Amino acid sequence: MTNDQTPGPHDDDVERDAAGRAPEPHEDAAAATAEQAGAEQVRAEQARAEQAAAERRGGADDRSGAADTSTRATTQPTEVQPATPAAHTPGDGPAPATGAGPRLVPWTHRPTTSGSTSESAAASSGGTGAAGAAGAAAAAGPAGAAASADTDTEDDEPGRGRVRPAVVLAVVGGAAVVAVVLGTVLAFTGGSPLASGAPSTTSEPASTTSTSARPTGTPTPTATPTPTVAPSETPRAATPPPQEAVEAPYVTSVAAGTVVAEADVRSPKGSIAFHYRVVAVGDGTFSTEWSGYTSTLPVTVQLSYFEIAPAVFDGLTSPGDGVAVLGGPTTAPTSGSASLPIGQPSYLGTLVVSTAEAPADVPVEISTGKVLAVAPVRWAVPPKSTNIAPADSGVATFAEGTVTATTPSGAPKRYLVAPGDLTDVVAQRFGISVAALIYLNQGLQVLDAEQHLYEGTTLLLDPDSL
Repeated sequence: MTNDQTPGPHDDDVERDAAGRAPEPHEDAAAATAEQAGAEQVRAEQARAEQAAAERRGGADDRSGAADTSTRATTQPTEVQPATPAAHTPGDGPAPATGAGPRLVPWTHRPTTSGSTSESAAASSGGTGAAGAAGAAAAAGPAGAAASADTDTEDDEPGRGRVRPAVVLAVVGGAAVVAVVLGTVLAFTGGSPLASGAPSTTSEPASTTSTSARPTGTPTPTATPTPTVAPSETPRAATPPPQEAVEAPYVTSVAAGTVVAEADVRSPKGSIAFHYRVVAVGDGTFSTEWSGYTSTLPVTVQLSYFEIAPAVFDGLTSPGDGVAVLGGPTTAPTSGSASLPIGQPSYLGTLVVSTAEAPADVPVEISTGKVLAVAPVRWAVPPKSTNIAPADSGVATFAEGTVTATTPSGAPKRYLVAPGDLTDVVAQRFGISVAALIYLNQGLQVLDAEQHLYEGTTLLLDPDSL
């Protein structure tokens, strides 16, 4: 007796016969029926699965790449599996064919699940003959038999069927976003796209901000008012504002020939003597006239006017105002005159006689610049007719300077300009027009269009001092 596990001498022939024998017709018909039914069910399930997957994605197109990667990662390749002979017992009928050769098992790009795994296993277990088809139908229904038919309907590249809708949706969504953004940019840039980095411009005019430091309404005092406009490179003459409509300022001159001061002058030792008087010329100025001048000193003598009186034998540091050279040593009386170009000389309270020129060998007491005689001047200048009457109303913003002198009646006479003072505000403080302020201060210089005054400038406010 031959052992069942030991190949007999004719086993090779039997296997070759089995391999060459074709499957029975009834087996082919049953397999085709099972495969067709399974294919229809698989297609329906696949359609439902794809619809559910599309709803889960819900527009999350940005995760389509990750989903595609996951799908590709679970793709099963086509395997070549050998046919497994089905178990057979005597009496069951003709033994199923064995040795029919290997069978191709289709792969799928769908994600591997427990259901698909069982279907693939069932399809593999029913690889040959009617018993294989029956085993596949019993394990997984007709789905396993439809695996080969589903393979024919898939694309050549795994995952393309599901990726394609996601790609289309992503492209369409991206185009829509670009269109919305471009439309918004064009709407806000007036129809012309901006270059990268270019500054945006608008058709609206830029808001203008007044550079004037002048307050509107009631001025509020500040600690240190400063001009808000940069000073011009060169100063210019002050001008009255065009909107100022007031009577032109005027100050009448003293009538010509009017004597406003007169006296005799004599040195301490009587070496110099003369008579002088100050007479109005009629054009707003005066002249000094002297007569009876005599001198025994070997020097040239001159006279001038000072506000502060020096002492005899003092040395002068400045010649003074209204300088007039009287002459050298003489015993014969002489006379003469000289201009005193000052509109109001009454502030010059002292007439000073000094040495204009001296030889090198004279005593130092009578050398050049030494004071030889001092005489007080008693002025009698008549009041001038004018329409300018300044009165100080107090410190105000942009008019914070100080009144440094007043007239005998208490009216402001001189004003010291503070930082940030404006011409029109200073005039308003003293109740006069800008034109009157300029009239009192001929050649007044300002800094800019707002007419800021120079800090430290002394302004004349008394019309009688012209």
